[in-house]
Amino acid sequence: MHATGLQMDRQLLEARRLFREGREVPSGWVRGEVIRSWQRSREYGLAPDDHRIFSPVSRHALRRLQEYRDQLLHYVEPEMERLFKALRGTDWVLACLEAEGWIVRSMTGDRACPDLGRALRAGGNLDETVAGTTGPGCALTERCPSVVTGGEHFLEEAGGFICAAVPLFAPDGELAGVLNASRRHDGRAMGVLEPLALAAREVENRMVENLAGDLRLAVHYRSELTDSPVRGLIHFDRDGRLLGANPVARQLLDLARLEGDGLPVTLERLWGSALPSLRRGAGEPVALACQDGGQLYVRVESAPRPTVAMPRRDAGEAIAGPLYERALKAFRGGVPVLINGETGTGKDRLARWLHERGGAGQGPFVAVNCASIPEGLIESELFGYEEGAFTGARRGGMAGKFEQADGGTLFLDEIGDMPLTLQARLLRVLQDREVTRLGGGRVRPVSFSLLCATLQPLDRAIAEGRFREDLFYRINGLRVALPALRERADLAALMDSLLEEVSPSTPVPRLSPAARRALMAHSWPGNIRELQQALRLGAVLAEGGWIELEHLPAVPHEDAAETAAEPPAGTLDGQTRQAMLAALAASGGNVSAAARRLGIGRATFYRKMRRFGLSRQAGDGLPDRV
Repeated sequence: MHATGLQMDRQLLEARRLFREGREVPSGWVRGEVIRSWQRSREYGLAPDDHRIFSPVSRHALRRLQEYRDQLLHYVEPEMERLFKALRGTDWVLACLEAEGWIVRSMTGDRACPDLGRALRAGGNLDETVAGTTGPGCALTERCPSVVTGGEHFLEEAGGFICAAVPLFAPDGELAGVLNASRRHDGRAMGVLEPLALAAREVENRMVENLAGDLRLAVHYRSELTDSPVRGLIHFDRDGRLLGANPVARQLLDLARLEGDGLPVTLERLWGSALPSLRRGAGEPVALACQDGGQLYVRVESAPRPTVAMPRRDAGEAIAGPLYERALKAFRGGVPVLINGETGTGKDRLARWLHERGGAGQGPFVAVNCASIPEGLIESELFGYEEGAFTGARRGGMAGKFEQADGGTLFLDEIGDMPLTLQARLLRVLQDREVTRLGGGRVRPVSFSLLCATLQPLDRAIAEGRFREDLFYRINGLRVALPALRERADLAALMDSLLEEVSPSTPVPRLSPAARRALMAHSWPGNIRELQQALRLGAVLAEGGWIELEHLPAVPHEDAAETAAEPPAGTLDGQTRQAMLAALAASGGNVSAAARRLGIGRATFYRKMRRFGLSRQAGDGLPDRV
């Protein structure tokens, strides 16, 4: 039966009535995926007559999207544009959502319903906790492709639409986002799920191909498919340690099980000493036995470095390739870059890296810490002064930082601490590209690239009247949010990269499994600087090429002990652990959904999982390592 809006199939309509009244819905009336989502939506406090998907997008939400665009759209946009070319003349709307449900990009067909374009605009959120049962909401929660039609949507306002969504997985196996296609529900066949799945597969492959490793392998159980879009891709560093893999490879090699024991996944663990055989294959598939007794065909692929990669001994930021590549592209185009992050996350290092590679590297790099210069001196520091401008002025005067940066890069660190009275003068310089020294009347032209950094949330400073909104929009051409070390999903790979940087010897020593677990468990309040110091000490004290637990500073030891011990049941930690176990069990091991159930962030949930020794399958209460 064709159905649009509230003109639903009678059985589905009756099922909705029973569900709304709290009565049991007969088996088979509603698909299992949909009824599970209805139940979760009700637990989130939603009601079918709520109005959520057409709500205006706040300015705050639009600002938050910048970091998602930086990290995800580099890979997704090319595939979206290819698919959209085939759908442009139709009534489909394509959308990309990040892992928390925020829409970061949408493309609307020529004949698409205006209401649908409004529902899928950038800045909206279709997570189940916000919009109830939708295709993308189900795909994010259940981590599998999903189609939701008409009245299967939890909210009545979405009952006139149909949507298909396919999840996107990052090389570490974590959910990266969703690709979604929606149109009016009029009973026609969809025919879009498979193209969406193919686009998602290409996105995942691009993510793996961009990893900064030394060996990339293609795997499949059929030799002819090791050179096809459906192949598994797996990437290793030069020591044979796993950097990442696409979902096909993860399934074929059962990587989740191998990663669950806390030991590094290596080429040797997977196939023993197979590298000589693979090299002899000269790019042809080689049959290799797997640990479970099966057989896979493995082919060596070329392993190019990412287009933009940090130098080998430069804090390991190459791991965040897409983020830095997008920042570099903007900086080269004359767009000011605003870097956000806690103390120690590497804001100054990123600024110098952009300067050196962004076209201004032949000119000076002038850094100003706006928080460390006394308020009475910052004006003369920035603008300079003429001889006799004030008592004690240098003979002949002095060029300020604006003039010193002419032809190069000006880096204003901690710009959130700049006095409000000076912000207006800075805005004028950025607009006119001219400065006048204190005590003088001569106008001097200046030309420089601009980088700014702050650990403060500038939107809050604007709301409190401590920062000019017009200046914010002038410096916020592209925002790069550097995550705190404790929130980085690539922590293990970053450790290895940093170890190369700080090690005084060659070959670089390796971390033992116990030492690696201790470092992974630490909360790193000092961020990268603290980790560097820990690794530097470990590298100096290493014996026999290995860094053991006793070679590390005391703080990681304490965290490791805390991780290994299960907290007593009656304590707050014990109650927290039990609540996490219950949330993981109720969400089928979906960490994002479990975190939402407890009302905490996903990064915080992961950190507590490491602390309490939990895995995604920890609903059985076993303290498996993560």
